[in-house]
Amino acid sequence: MLTVVVFGGFGLVLLVTACIVADVVAGVRRRDHTGEERTAGRVIRVRGPVRGLSGNGAPAAYVEVTVEYYTRHGEGPFEVQRRMPANSRNIYAKDDRVIVSYDVRAPRRARVAGRVSHWPQGGPRSSTPIPQP
Repeated sequence: MLTVVVFGGFGLVLLVTACIVADVVAGVRRRDHTGEERTAGRVIRVRGPVRGLSGNGAPAAYVEVTVEYYTRHGEGPFEVQRRMPANSRNIYAKDDRVIVSYDVRAPRRARVAGRVSHWPQGGPRSSTPIPQP
């Protein structure tokens, strides 16, 4: 009788341990996949410098940049805005290309991740025509 109770208790401890380990592994797997994708967007509007309040309530001057982007799955167009200090070094101009990070589950939740250093051309390049024989 004592043997059954000991083995039963040991089995229960193993079962609880296995459940805890499974939850931890599932949580790690969920956190590794952030569900965030990146795409390119285009600056459609630059407004500023605007005087207003910063996040902590202090008066500040900022430039508001609005970017239009499509998801990698063709959804959109969506817009995302970014406020930057008016004296910032990286001021964007209209029609600049930028990188946008967005949440796959909610593509309207996005942030401007930075500027694109080069933009690949789509389609054939306009160069001198190649003579055909």
